[in-house]
Amino acid sequence: MAPVAARRAHNPIEQTASTSVMQREKKIKMDKKINKTMKRLKVDIAKISKDQRSIREEQRKIREKLEEIGSQCAQLREETELIFKQKAGNQVLLILVFQIIKARQGRDFGKAASLACTLRDLIANQKGKCMLMAGPKCE
Repeated sequence: MAPVAARRAHNPIEQTASTSVMQREKKIKMDKKINKTMKRLKVDIAKISKDQRSIREEQRKIREKLEEIGSQCAQLREETELIFKQKAGNQVLLILVFQIIKARQGRDFGKAASLACTLRDLIANQKGKCMLMAGPKCE
């Protein structure tokens, strides 16, 4: 007679049950593996979301800094333009002063008086503009 284990192996019902149990075990193993992978993916997604929020916050801060720099740049441009205008005005005044001195040295007092009058008018005009633009700073 054949041993009991050998007889069971040839029994088709037991083979089907055994195969079914093995398939269930494989399915459980796969489900555990999938669940483990899902948990890891959820953790990864949460970390990525946190990183993205951090990146968006940094981008917002950089955008604000760039806007501030742009504003400062525009202000510097305006100030530079004002300085150049003042420089040009000062050069005109210096030219008039030197022409007055030259006219006096040449004993051309009429021309010196006319230039002095022009100089006086220009200075008064500059002071008037200065008062309108910046107030008491320019005096």
